[in-house]
Amino acid sequence: MKYIYHKEDAEVVRIEGDAPRTLYTLIEPKTQNDTQFAMGLEEIDPHSEIPMHSHSHAEEIIFVFGGEGQAYIGDEVTELKPGSVIYLPPNVEHRFVNTGDEPLWITWTLSPPGFEKQIRKIADGSAGMEVFSES
Repeated sequence: MKYIYHKEDAEVVRIEGDAPRTLYTLIEPKTQNDTQFAMGLEEIDPHSEIPMHSHSHAEEIIFVFGGEGQAYIGDEVTELKPGSVIYLPPNVEHRFVNTGDEPLWITWTLSPPGFEKQIRKIADGSAGMEVFSES
């Protein structure tokens, strides 16, 4: 069983278009044979964003470890900086905007897993962020 993962071990998915960003999926059922959660990194390009969306069946924890930006969660807007932690229960709409000239780096952890499948569909153009279900 593997216990330590590095960014180089990740499945890398690049999303282009209006909100360019790169996702690095590290932990998910196919890498860890675990059905409890998925975890990865996300690099949001300067002046780009993660568009408004929610997760219908999952809780999410976001940790900011580089860059700066703004979080839009429900009706709340707050500044993001390294060390910021965000908890998102199911069905809470959220959006993250990189307001800086450097990448905004976050980790995301979802429980239960499933959104990593949606990430692949968004990248290949077969789905958009408006699809909230992890099925």
